[in-house]
This record gives sequence, C-alpha cells and structure tokens, in this order.
Amino acid sequence: MQAEPPVLLVVEDDFLVRLTLVDALSDGGFEVLEAADAKEALTLVCDRGDIAAMLTDINLPGGSDGFALARAARVIRPQLPVVYASGRYGGAEEGQAVDGSRFLAKPFTPSLAAAVLHDMIGPDAGHEPLLRAGDADRHV
Repeated sequence: MQAEPPVLLVVEDDFLVRLTLVDALSDGGFEVLEAADAKEALTLVCDRGDIAAMLTDINLPGGSDGFALARAARVIRPQLPVVYASGRYGGAEEGQAVDGSRFLAKPFTPSLAAAVLHDMIGPDAGHEPLLRAGDADRHV
C-alpha cells in the first residue's frame, strides 16, 4: 500500500505563479492546497491538521506578509516547516523568519522547491522525490 502524499500549503498572490507551483508540486509528490493571502492560508492551517509544510511568498496582499503569516501559523502548528519565497528579498533579516525555515529566491525551479520541501518534511512523509527532465527550464 502506497502512503498518502504529504499535504503542502502554497501561499502566493500572483495567480500564474501559484498555478505553476501547484501544478509542478502536485507532480512532485505533494497534495497541494493553495491560498492567495494570509487570511485564507490561516483558515486552511486551522481547518486542516494534515498540512505537512507551507511555502509562502513574503509579499502578500491584505496587510500581512509571509513572515507574519508564518509566525501566526506556528502558534497553531509549532513544528510546521516553512519555506519563504521572494523575488524582492535576498533572504530574511534577523528575527523576521521563524526558526528552521528556508528561503528560495525567485525565480526558482519547481524541482528545487520540491526537493527543499521534501527535505524539510523528512524521509517518513511517504514521498519519493521527483526531479523531471525539463523542470530546470520552468522557473517560478
């Protein structure tokens, strides 16, 4: 019997970027939930106890950025693995990011995102890392 794929929450306000990530990460072995802003993401974190990790853009609409979202999500799920993504930031300043988080600078390949997320979730998440030919050409 094959294990269920890990559930990933992708938080990205740009529809095309979100669509690309959801599609690629689904192909990369995840069940992907999506949110366009922090409020929608926190609702999912509250409602779904099976979320294994969160990939969030730093710049989000609605007054709450990815750093604030991750801190709020960690109140609900203290061990939730978090990956930040941004084309405007080169990384997180001291004290902004939650402990143990990772950062991906845009543009990045979906295969890189999948590899980082699988690494953060760990070997017992019921996945096999998927690196496909052509992923290097498709940037987010």
